[in-house]
Order: sequence, then structure tokens, then C-alpha cells
Amino acid sequence: MDLLIEILKVAGPGGLVFVVFYLYHQSSTKQMNDIIDRTFKLLSTMIEQNTLQLTYLQKIDTEVSNNLWCPLVKKEVSNND
Repeated sequence: MDLLIEILKVAGPGGLVFVVFYLYHQSSTKQMNDIIDRTFKLLSTMIEQNTLQLTYLQKIDTEVSNNLWCPLVKKEVSNND
């Protein structure tokens, strides 16, 4: 306790304000970093899902274009030949 009182005597009110500001800054910076990390993970997951959906949509488009996707259309095309 005596050490704390001596430090306050030497540093004065400016030192105390600096320590409070520093601790507040460290706390808010840590919170912001956590929020940024969670947001980045969420966006990464969304990008992966979008890529997967795009892959499936391209596959469906190819199959529809080649009349391989719908069995009824495929059957009618083969009956007409």
C-alpha cells in the first residue's frame, strides 16, 4: 500500500488519469478484437456456404441444359427419337 501511495505522489493526478485511460483502452481494444474475430469467422463461413451453393446451382444448370436433370423430359426426348 505504501508503494502505491509513493507512486501516486510521484506521478500525480496526470499519472493516475493515464493509468485509468490505459486500462480502459486495453479493455475496449480487447472487446473490439473479439468482435472482429467473430465477424471474420462468420463471414468466412458465409463465403464457404455461398461457394457450395454456387457449385450446386452450376451443376443443376448444366443438368437442366443437357436435359439430364428431369426424368420426364429425358423420357420424352428419348421417345421422340
